[in-house]
Amino acid sequence: MSANLTQLETAARAAAVTLHAYRVDVDVRDARDEAVTQFPVVSEIELTTTAPDTWIDFIGTVDGVTVDGEARPVDHDGARLRLTGLTTGTPIVVRVAGRGVYSRTGEGLHRFIDPVDGETYLYTQYEPSDARRVFPNFEQPDMRAPFTFTLTGPAQWWLGSNQHEESRQEVADGVVRVTFAPSQPLSTYITCLCAGPYHRVQDAWGELELGLLCRRSLAPYLDADELFRETKAGFGWFTTHFGDYPWGTKYDQIFVPEYNLGAMENPGLVTFTEAYLFRSTATPAQLQARCNTLVHEMSHMWFGDLVTCRWWGDLWLKESFAEFMGSHVSVEACGFDEGWVNFATGRKVGAYQADSMPTTHPVVAGIDDLEAAKTNFDRITYSKGASALTQLVHYVGLDAFLAGSRRYFAAHAFGSGTLTDFVAALDAETVQDLSGWIGAWLETAGHDTLRPDVTLADDGTVATLRIERISPDDARRPHATTVGRYGLVDGKLRLLGRDDVLIDADVTVVAVQDGAAGPDLVLVNDLDRTFAAVALDDRGRDVLLRHIGDLEPLARAVAWTALWTELRTGRLTSRDFVSAVLGAGEAQSGLLAAVLNWALTAVSRYTPEAEASVLAVAWRDGAREALTGAEPGSAAQLLWAKAYLSAAALAPQDVAWVLGGEVQGLEVSVDLTWLAWQSLATQGKATDTELDAVLAADDTAAGKVARLRCWASQPDGAVKAEAWRRAHVVGGETNEHVDALLAGVGALGQGTLRALFADAYFDGLESVWRDHPIEIAMRLVRGGFPDDGLGAGSDWLAAHPQAPRTLRRLVTEAVHEAEVAATARRD
Repeated sequence: MSANLTQLETAARAAAVTLHAYRVDVDVRDARDEAVTQFPVVSEIELTTTAPDTWIDFIGTVDGVTVDGEARPVDHDGARLRLTGLTTGTPIVVRVAGRGVYSRTGEGLHRFIDPVDGETYLYTQYEPSDARRVFPNFEQPDMRAPFTFTLTGPAQWWLGSNQHEESRQEVADGVVRVTFAPSQPLSTYITCLCAGPYHRVQDAWGELELGLLCRRSLAPYLDADELFRETKAGFGWFTTHFGDYPWGTKYDQIFVPEYNLGAMENPGLVTFTEAYLFRSTATPAQLQARCNTLVHEMSHMWFGDLVTCRWWGDLWLKESFAEFMGSHVSVEACGFDEGWVNFATGRKVGAYQADSMPTTHPVVAGIDDLEAAKTNFDRITYSKGASALTQLVHYVGLDAFLAGSRRYFAAHAFGSGTLTDFVAALDAETVQDLSGWIGAWLETAGHDTLRPDVTLADDGTVATLRIERISPDDARRPHATTVGRYGLVDGKLRLLGRDDVLIDADVTVVAVQDGAAGPDLVLVNDLDRTFAAVALDDRGRDVLLRHIGDLEPLARAVAWTALWTELRTGRLTSRDFVSAVLGAGEAQSGLLAAVLNWALTAVSRYTPEAEASVLAVAWRDGAREALTGAEPGSAAQLLWAKAYLSAAALAPQDVAWVLGGEVQGLEVSVDLTWLAWQSLATQGKATDTELDAVLAADDTAAGKVARLRCWASQPDGAVKAEAWRRAHVVGGETNEHVDALLAGVGALGQGTLRALFADAYFDGLESVWRDHPIEIAMRLVRGGFPDDGLGAGSDWLAAHPQAPRTLRRLVTEAVHEAEVAATARRD
């Protein structure tokens, strides 16, 4: 099957073929019957070609092909339908009838059966190249055309697409055929179909109809008032700065099950993961993260949808832009003041880690084919790119950045654009020279380290303050940022002064005011304006470990990231890091969630074996003390409760008291209940009968996933073997069930049991990659890597130089993380 597509061949196809219109008819009337695995589809594509031979993409079964009504032989290899002898120079209509396959992996047309009520729900997910799993098409972003979709399904279902419903016809008893209005020109990957008995709530923003949808069983968790508030605030900001909404008269946002992403920017029908429908009280950071995603996708209505990348090498441009806008607009328009704080210790830290790997790549990456595009939906593309754009905004100014964006949209509306096009639009709005900036920030891999060096005068004031820029290459990245000088005043760490600085040399002297007091801590980039590792001197590190809680939230985010980096590079011990987390009194929910996860990693992976059990007990007991001492009902109390439950799994201790109402103010939600049973299962203290009783009280999709993970977490070799087998059955478990099984096999403190599958893991890597859909294959490769796989992983890479490039990348990254852990564990 020739499922992979290269940039060169698709560019040649785009040069030869001009698309005029699609008419796509999908029939899901039988979707409720699980025995029915396929659905009928017909694509009619009007096009003009200058080449007599081309191909159409379709992963399914082709039943017939006509060109201008004349039947043609079917030449289909399972992915490409070849067309030959086409009339050139005049419009023709190609009609393909076939059958697609319902998905269980979140790729193409995904089918989900709700265990609560037995109802069936369908939705599509395509980026970058899975529209061809649903209908025959030209699967590349620069071949756009208007779409007219028709969807046939049960009359009582909600049937939806990018545009509003234009007509409805009853075609059989209880079956309707809905035709949607023609769209503006779209790329295939941002088209969308959804069908099922979805619960829908409606509102309006001016003349634009707004809709929110979810499964019926999740309707109690659809906080429509807040979601509509954020939606309206987002539209107010974007239309003010970018112009009118370009995609018609309606904007639906639908929450769907077993979703592989956070969300997808389909115009007029944006899909979101159901994880954003909180079944228990959400922390402020969780609410901000959801809003961030909501406005991220909304920004794509202009950058990404109105103007689409020509090929996936410019994927970063739309995603970096949307990532920046997610944080910026959630703060500026939606009222989440700490959006940039959460970005700093959430998405951005992931980008630092990815950028430190041997597989790092420039933000502007060469993407030769679709397989590479799939794995380049990564933290560098999103979060490092967004950090680079933050620097660009500081460099050219926000007004110029927004004006350049408007110019770009106007010049390339309903078409494709490139980085060169965007830079040209910015150039027209700023006096700054962008040529050097683009090369330094976007076309090089890796990131700089910024190290402070302060010299004091005899009277204790600052004589000189210099910043050393240490680069892994000769990129010479300029950093427009700040340097914070902090001192201990009456036992508290206080800001003494902050200096704006442009770091554009290997050593930059900071212009500090005469007579400035000597600092106890110099924190470079303390307002997090650039993308660079922040180095600490011995004095600064010691001060932070004892006083990090005294800093303001954004400076704390930078400082926590610096300590985390020092831990991962072996310059800080797990013991000291965990002590800092326990003593900081951190209350900002985004920061606290991040550092609690880091502390658990430090205890479970980064601690020397001789110290591991002692530190695990100290972390567990410290988490218990923080939980019982937290403000009742606070986000901190909830986060410490979750931290304690995980810690008790690693250093076994009873957790029933958490569920028994002994913690005043703690919401014992269904999610917290499952976490407690997860801890007990990992300790070997949960029977199947007990877990079945918990499931009976929460017999939902989320409950079944949690029950499966609990089962697989038991410290029983036979259970682990069966969980491993089930996860690897081709066409077996759904995407979320694979995750649950692998998480259970790799449960905390069970590295010895997990090691039993190391040989099977490495022996099966190539067959896993060959036999499974790429989404499942990536989960199996990442989730199955053994804890002690550094040596075996390195050996596998050396012995398999010809293995698929993307598979080698995933294994290389897992080996790198194992090496980081080994470095951190060294005494």
